[in-house]
Amino acid sequence: MAHSAQDRKLFKSETSSESLKTRLRFNQENSRINFNSWLFKRLKVQNSEKILDVGCGTGSQSLEFLSKVGSSGSVCSTDISEESVQELLKNSQKSANLETIVGDMVSLRKMVDEQFSIKKFDLTHSSYALYYANDHYAVLDTMKNVLKDTGRMAVFSPNQPHGMVNFVRKFIEIPKTVDQSLAFGPEVLESYFKKNFWEVEVHYFQNLLTLNSTEELIQFYRATTYYDPNVEPAILKESESILAKEGSLKFEKSGYLILGSEKRG
Repeated sequence: MAHSAQDRKLFKSETSSESLKTRLRFNQENSRINFNSWLFKRLKVQNSEKILDVGCGTGSQSLEFLSKVGSSGSVCSTDISEESVQELLKNSQKSANLETIVGDMVSLRKMVDEQFSIKKFDLTHSSYALYYANDHYAVLDTMKNVLKDTGRMAVFSPNQPHGMVNFVRKFIEIPKTVDQSLAFGPEVLESYFKKNFWEVEVHYFQNLLTLNSTEELIQFYRATTYYDPNVEPAILKESESILAKEGSLKFEKSGYLILGSEKRG
């Protein structure tokens, strides 16, 4: 399938470890709520569990999984970006309890069958990643089918309202894939989980990102998947006006977490 220049640009931004690290840093330093703390309170990871982390990026969740499963547990992580996976390996100090594969998540079934040593998992997880897959249903099916009978599955995606996207929308047309990612939870995941799991939980993440200068705003914006240098002057002008009136720039950041358990069949 042919991909447009915009698709290739978005893919490069989506998989860039430097852009990801910038976004993570801003969110960690400037958010009202710590995302991992919120997420892991709901995932309820236990010692000795076997976990599959799909679209792991630089390993923000994989590293937390490692700390919680202990020496008797295992984490299998995959991402399409070799640079991101190498960052994870470095930060994990090449833990013996971590296995990594660089590859497209659409090939997840093959990864589990042929490359990962673990074949059944207590938890399959993906945050901020699954909506990028060309065939997300194939990935969901694999994540479901490699669960133990008592296993559970968790997927997190961004959701509306998304303050930064809606702010930038005033100046440019937001790429279709970005808006699709913001609707992915309620429009795709919810029906899938209700069809395939007996017990389904939905949690809504509501956060606030506060930036205190136009420099911070532009640095963060340049790391997003919807960055366009042509609108920087207009964004700077608008942000300067807001800062003069309100003293800071505040952006809502929402998310959608869905968990399924007690797999059918």
